[in-house]
Amino acid sequence: MSSLHETAVVKIEDPGPARFAPGLRRGFLLAAVAGLALTALGIWRSPQEAWNGYLVSYLYFLILSLSGVFLVALEYVTGATWSVAFRRLAEALTRYLPIAFLATIVFVFGFRHLYPWAQPGYHFARAAKQAWYNPGLVSARALIYVGLWMLFGWLFVRRSLRMDEAWRRGESTARWLPRRHPGGFGKLPSAAGRLSAGFIVLFAATFTLASFDWVMSLDPRWNTTMFGVYLFAGLFEAGWALVLLMAVLMRRRGMLGGLLRDHQYVDLSRMLHAFSIFMVYIGFEQYLLIWYANYPSETIFYHQRITNGWGWVFLFLMFAKWVFPFTVLLNQKVRKNERVLLAMAWLVLIGEWVDLYWLVMPRIHAHFYFPSWITLGELLAFLGLFGLAVTGFLSRHSTVAVGDPRLSHSVAGDYL
Repeated sequence: MSSLHETAVVKIEDPGPARFAPGLRRGFLLAAVAGLALTALGIWRSPQEAWNGYLVSYLYFLILSLSGVFLVALEYVTGATWSVAFRRLAEALTRYLPIAFLATIVFVFGFRHLYPWAQPGYHFARAAKQAWYNPGLVSARALIYVGLWMLFGWLFVRRSLRMDEAWRRGESTARWLPRRHPGGFGKLPSAAGRLSAGFIVLFAATFTLASFDWVMSLDPRWNTTMFGVYLFAGLFEAGWALVLLMAVLMRRRGMLGGLLRDHQYVDLSRMLHAFSIFMVYIGFEQYLLIWYANYPSETIFYHQRITNGWGWVFLFLMFAKWVFPFTVLLNQKVRKNERVLLAMAWLVLIGEWVDLYWLVMPRIHAHFYFPSWITLGELLAFLGLFGLAVTGFLSRHSTVAVGDPRLSHSVAGDYL
C-alpha cells in the first residue's frame, strides 16, 4: 500500500467488482437481441426511416461513451482530486467504444439513405465542399474518428487499472501523480496529464468535424460554425447526468464500498447544474445569431423544427435540459436528495435523446412524428449493447479506482 494511502484521513478498502442482479444483464441481452432483430426488419421494410432512427441512437450512445473519455481526460489534465471517487464510473462508459466502432462500420452503409450528397449526381456549389463530402472520404473519416477515441479511452482505462494492480501488490502508486516543480512553483503535468491535453485538443477538432459530417450535412444547404459546440454541450451535460445516475443507483446497492459520500453528490449536482446553463447558452446563441441574420439558407433549419408540432419538442428540450435542472438543483439540500437527483439525471438523459431526435427527424417528417417501432427498436438495441458493455466492465473490475493515491482525499472531501 502506498504511503499516501497510509497517511490519508480515510482508510481505503477495495469494494471489488459490482454484483449486479442476474436479471439485469439478461435484460440487456434480451433488449439487444430483440432490438437488433427489429433494426434489421426496419432496414428491410423502411430503409429511410430505419437509417434516420439508427443515426439518432448511434449518436446518443456514442455521445454517452465519449463523455466518459472526456471526463477522465479532464480529471488528468487538471490534476483534479474531487472526481477520483467516481472516476471508475466514467471509465466504464468508455468500454462501449469498441461496439461503437462496429456500429460505425454499419453506419456507413446507410449514407445513401441519409445524406443528399451521397446520392449519385448530387453537386455542391463549391468544389471544395464537393471533395470534402465524398462518401468514401466521409466513411474513412468516421472510422478514424471513432478509432482514435477508442484508442485514447483504452489508454486512460489501462493506466487506471494498472494503478489498482500496483496498489494490491503493496507498491507505491505515487509515481503516477504530478511532480512538484523544481523551482517550487506549481506542479509538472503527469504523463497522463500530457496525454489528456493532447486528447482534448484532438477531440475538439474531430468531434466538431464529426458533427458536421454526420448531423449538419443532413441538410447540405444549412451550416453553422457553432454546431460542434452545441453537440458537445449536450455531451458534457448528459455525461454528468449519467455518472450521477450511476453513482446514486450503485451507492444505494452498496456497490461502492462506502467510498462515495454526500459531498460527491453535491459536486456532481453542481456540475450538472452548471452545464445545463452552458447547454442553453450555446443553444440560444446559435438560435439568436440565425434569427438576427435572417438568411433563408440558415433559418430553414429552425423553421422546420419549431413548426408543425415540432415546436412542442423544442419547448420540452428547454425545460428538460435547462429549466428543471437549473431551478431544482439551485438548492444545496436538494443536491443530497437521491430521489431528486435521479429524477433530474433521467430527465437530462431523456432530453438528450429527444434533442438528437429533434435534430434528425424533421427532415423526413414535416409534421411531428412520434418515434416508430423501428426507431424504438433501434434504441432498444443500442441500449442493450451499451448496458452489456458498461455492466460487464464493472463486473470484472473494482467499482472504485482504489489504486489512485488521491482517492482517500477525494473521499474525505480534502481536494487541495
